[in-house]
Amino acid sequence: MQAAQILKTSEEQSIDWIKLTREGVSKQFMQEVQERMQLSQKELANLLHLTPRTIQRMKEGDLLPPAASGHLLELARLYRRAVEVLDNEKVANQWLRMSITALGGVTPVSLLDTPVGIQWVMTTLGRIEHSVYS
Repeated sequence: MQAAQILKTSEEQSIDWIKLTREGVSKQFMQEVQERMQLSQKELANLLHLTPRTIQRMKEGDLLPPAASGHLLELARLYRRAVEVLDNEKVANQWLRMSITALGGVTPVSLLDTPVGIQWVMTTLGRIEHSVYS
């Protein structure tokens, strides 16, 4: 599976994700996720536990290290899910920046720097999809 397909399809093959994580995802894919999620470079760097300067120094053919690649793939999966549940990218981007009672009154985007935070936001999206108060 090509990295760009991750934002477009819900089909996931675990072995493909593992391979992409190990090999590293491209700067181009990182920029696509950043653009779609409407993240600043600083926000993206914080979510990936990189410095903004590290991102700035990346050349077109460079790949993210495995840890950052894995986290970026999870962000992409979460974003795709938010778009599916909330019906479009505009609403998904607004929701990611709203204070959500089910998330302790914080914004979903503020939780996306950890795997546990990503899972909590994914669970909340599932509750919204099934009309459970969130």
